[in-house]
Amino acid sequence: MHIKMLFSGVVAVAGLVVAGPAHSQGALAEEVWSENFCQQAVSLAQQHGESPQALNQVNCQGMADNYQPSYWQCVIAAMKADARLRLDAARQKCLVGY
Repeated sequence: MHIKMLFSGVVAVAGLVVAGPAHSQGALAEEVWSENFCQQAVSLAQQHGESPQALNQVNCQGMADNYQPSYWQCVIAAMKADARLRLDAARQKCLVGY
């Protein structure tokens, strides 16, 4: 019985060790997706004629860990639905549901 309990403990510790890196990889992947969607939103804003000065204030790398990919997907969808909508207005609109 002592061996069975020891084996269970080893399996539990091994599971935690494996889960740790997997979780951080998931968080890293989410940051990469978020940064990518942010860059897409900025690119779309450029295509819609927004000023470079306004867009230079958006730091997609610095915001990647603050906003989930779904937030940026909302921003992109809002800007595609209304080509007159500016990036900052689309962001404010999506923050309401965030």
